[in-house]
Amino acid sequence: MMAQPASEEAVALARSNPSLQVGWHLHLNDSMPATVDRWPWGASPAQAGIAIGLSRRARALMRREVARQWELFCATGLECRFINSHHHLHAHPFVYRALLDAVGPRFAGWIRLGRPRAFHSTPLTLLWSALGWTYLARRRRLSAWRASDTLWGLDRIFHMQADEVLSAIPMLPDGFHEFLFHPRTRSCPDTLCLIELKSRFSRS
Repeated sequence: MMAQPASEEAVALARSNPSLQVGWHLHLNDSMPATVDRWPWGASPAQAGIAIGLSRRARALMRREVARQWELFCATGLECRFINSHHHLHAHPFVYRALLDAVGPRFAGWIRLGRPRAFHSTPLTLLWSALGWTYLARRRRLSAWRASDTLWGLDRIFHMQADEVLSAIPMLPDGFHEFLFHPRTRSCPDTLCLIELKSRFSRS
């Protein structure tokens, strides 16, 4: 995420770990904009999506933000291996068009457009997955870039569990699959999950 309080520290960490593949996390709500003082639609991703869909002024601001945030990422000198966004607003048709204009169709990385998958299926998670896929499927079919096939972890935000990840991996079909983590502190569940996964994979 560019233009945030910790952006410079994140870039420094990426540069000190050159084998780490990093990407650009576009943000259009619930953050500090790069071109204005605050978001006129507030923190809600739903309000952001509606405003961008209905208001020319909102779309103009969105396009400036997409272009500026990409410019800031490129200025770091880091290779962009993937693109995603806060609350998946990159799948919004107007936002995706702005991304394509800013980044270009020759981008060699991938974009997060995978089908949402839950670690444990319930009527609620099945409905949530179906609605999410309905939203993403058309954008995926028309994508100019490689897209992930599935996305795991939306039902475990900040609470990823190593046993669940390890159980899901052998069941994956051929393709390109993404597991989502938010390692905020050394002791948070997602950080501990990543440490446990690294330990188990190093033993296998």
